Amino acid sequence: MTGPLEGLRVLDLTRLQPGNYATMIMGDLGADVVKVEEPDRGDYVRWTPPMLAEYSAAHAVLNRNKRSVSLNLKSPKGVELLLKLAADADVLIESFRPGVLDRLGAGYNKLKEINPGLIYVAITGYGQEGPLRDSVGHDINYIAVSGILASTGEKDGPPVLPSVQIADLSGAMMAVIGVLAALWRRNKTGEGEFIDVSMLDVSLSWLALHLAPWLAGGASLERGRGYLNGGYPFYRVYECGDGKFISVGALEPQFWKALCEATGMEEFIGEQMAAPDRLAEIHLAFEKTFASKSRDEWMQTLAGVEACVAPVNDFNEMRNDPQVNARAMIDSQEVPGYGAFAQVGIPIALSKNPGTLRRAAPGLGEHNEEIYGEVGLSGAEVNALASEGVV
Repeated sequence: MTGPLEGLRVLDLTRLQPGNYATMIMGDLGADVVKVEEPDRGDYVRWTPPMLAEYSAAHAVLNRNKRSVSLNLKSPKGVELLLKLAADADVLIESFRPGVLDRLGAGYNKLKEINPGLIYVAITGYGQEGPLRDSVGHDINYIAVSGILASTGEKDGPPVLPSVQIADLSGAMMAVIGVLAALWRRNKTGEGEFIDVSMLDVSLSWLALHLAPWLAGGASLERGRGYLNGGYPFYRVYECGDGKFISVGALEPQFWKALCEATGMEEFIGEQMAAPDRLAEIHLAFEKTFASKSRDEWMQTLAGVEACVAPVNDFNEMRNDPQVNARAMIDSQEVPGYGAFAQVGIPIALSKNPGTLRRAAPGLGEHNEEIYGEVGLSGAEVNALASEGVV
C-alpha cells in the first residue's frame, strides 16, 4: 500500500515545522515529496537536538516519507534546475518571505508558464499583502496578533503559551486542504493555483466560535472567563490529592448533572450557569472535592459516568494509555545508523488505502542522482554541478 496520493509529485522548498508538517502529511498519504535543500546546510530542522546518530529526532519525524536533493537557488544554474523539477511537479510548497522566488526568477508567474497545472503554495506568517508581509515572526507572534494568546490563561493572570505551535500546525493543515481543493478544481479545468496561506489568517479562523459573539456586539473573550477557557467550573482542569490533574468537560447539562451526582455535589446541578460570584464558590467547592482523592481514585469513581472527564497525562502516561495504543498512534520506523525509532503515527485512518511509514527521513542530497536523473541529467552532469556548488 502506498496511499491515496500515490503519483502526486510535491516539491518541498520549506524549512522548519509548518511546511515540513504539511508535506509530511502528503508524504504519509503516498505523495512523492522531493525535499529541496540548500547544499551543505540543509533544512534548519536537521540541526535540532537531540540527535539520533547523524539524524535529528525532529528531522526523522517531520521529513519521513520524503526524498532529498540539494540545490543552490542563488546560482543561475540552480534556478534552471528548479525549473526542470517544477515542469513535472504537481505541487510546489515554499515558506520564504513574499517575493523571494520571484526575485530569483522562479516565482509562480514564471513557473506557471512552463507548468500551467502547477499548484503553488506559499506559507508565510502574515500573508502576501499588508504592512507585516515582510516581517519576521514565529508561532508566538502570530497567535499574539490574532488574539489567541490574549485569551489564553488564568483569570487575572498573564497570557500563557500553549505547548504546541497553533499557527504553525494549523497553517500546515490549511496548506494541505488548499492543495486538495486545488487538485479537485484542476481535475475539472486543468488549471493550477496560487495558494496564499497566512498563519495569522489561520489563527484568526480558529477563533471563529469565540469571535462570533463579539462581532455580533457582545463582549470579547477574556482570559479565564469564558465557557471554554476556564471561566466555568464545568470546563476546567482540577488538581487531585496526589498532585496529578483531571480534566472536566461537562459542557452539556446532562453531563454536568452526572458530574455533580458522581462527586456528591448534587446541590450545584441547577447552577451550571450561575452568576460570577456563585461560580467562584462552586469552583472552590469542586477544587476541594477533587483534592480529597488521588487522580486514579477519581478515575475509578467516575468510570462509566457520562461526565466528560479524562486524566491529564504526561508523555509517559500517554504512551501507556490503552486508547492511544488501541489506535496505534505511536509507530516505529528504522532510522539509518540508529535503528528503530518510535514516533507519532498517521492520524488519518483511511479504510481502503491508508498511508504508511514507507521511507525514513533522507540524508541531505541523498537522492540527487536519482531525482536529477528523472529530469534528464546524467550522473556525470550531477557530479559536475556538485563540483560547482550548484547541488
